[in-house]
Amino acid sequence: MIKFTKPHFYLYILNGLAVAVYFVVFSNLNQNVSHEIVFSTPDALTYMDVANWIANGIDSESVSIRPILYPLILMITTNIGGAYGIWMMQVLFFILTINFTFLGIKKLTRSYVFSFLGAIIIMSNLSLIALTLHALTEVTTVFLLSTMLFFLSRKINNFREVSFFHSSLFFLVLLTILKPVFLIPLFGLLFIVFPLFYFEKYWKRPKSFFKLLLILLPLFIQYSIIKIKYDQTKISLISSLVFSNYFVAKGIQEIESIDYSKAKIKVKRFSSEDQTNYIVDHMPLYFSLFKKNIIDNITGKSRFLLYPKGYENNQLAVFMKTYNIKTLKVHYVFIVLVFLLLIILLIKKDYPTFIFLLFTYLLGAYLIISTGISFWQGDRLTLPAISIWAFIYPLVLFYYIKLLYQKLEIDGLSSKS
Repeated sequence: MIKFTKPHFYLYILNGLAVAVYFVVFSNLNQNVSHEIVFSTPDALTYMDVANWIANGIDSESVSIRPILYPLILMITTNIGGAYGIWMMQVLFFILTINFTFLGIKKLTRSYVFSFLGAIIIMSNLSLIALTLHALTEVTTVFLLSTMLFFLSRKINNFREVSFFHSSLFFLVLLTILKPVFLIPLFGLLFIVFPLFYFEKYWKRPKSFFKLLLILLPLFIQYSIIKIKYDQTKISLISSLVFSNYFVAKGIQEIESIDYSKAKIKVKRFSSEDQTNYIVDHMPLYFSLFKKNIIDNITGKSRFLLYPKGYENNQLAVFMKTYNIKTLKVHYVFIVLVFLLLIILLIKKDYPTFIFLLFTYLLGAYLIISTGISFWQGDRLTLPAISIWAFIYPLVLFYYIKLLYQKLEIDGLSSKS
């Protein structure tokens, strides 16, 4: 006979709640699981183009802007179950994200209250639920980030070990061949963290270099594809395309008071050096544009609760708009709280928690800040960062309450003596 232990009991409650929330929202989305909905966006079609290139050799320019991981996932899931295969996979990723967030916070805090808080933040994001119906990378990104945080939370006391570095690197490699925006954090690990903190350990155990190469192999494959097809040493050409066609072009539109379409035509005549010089010459405007884009991306409307046309749910979209506006305010508060806690952790010499919090917070901040070069995507661009802030904000609150209790206990002992 199975014994329902306390941890299992809470997991049953968590998953029952997650499934109930998902299907209540799903039943009100005014959308169904179909090929027309799953591939209703131009971006989804580009991922499928790359899947067709991998499976059938059908050439496509989408290969230049879409790394191989998500197209591989699409290729497998569509062969198994078509549109339903993609949807079921992404629902599974959504449920697993909630579980990994819950279990990771529980591991570090031993508190069910804060664990449920993190999980509820994830499951109450209706934009994430809506995106499970679309062949886009956001749900998979959220899942991989939550998985990474879960595994790192279990290794937090071994942060000096090569295994901790390998785990971090492994997930960042997967994330990079999913979304190229993760390349900069990956390079940060490889070219800053690795030589400073881990190289000596590798030197003592040369076999670790072989493991490192195996972890980096998917990255080498992606680089090889772009090099062979486009003769460029890049992971993808998407970043330069977005930077030019969105950020630089938008600045040209405002500076020269011309149509956005004309600004995009003009920027195509600019070399990379010309674009840099143009931005430097108009730095105040571009800085203002960058900051505005970040705020708009955090507080933006839930595009996929209002898309495609004819399938809108305005009531749910209003809820998410409020959710996103409050999220911005929460971020402002936690900038201060996280900074102060990092100082406290250093003073207390709690290096494992300090490293974990610093790494995850910087990664989350980077994901949000990097969206400043793009716009008109609603809350989709900043959505993947929810895996990080839903995990570490409850963790930060827990540590402040823990510090408060410790102070009260000390004050109580002092008064008695």
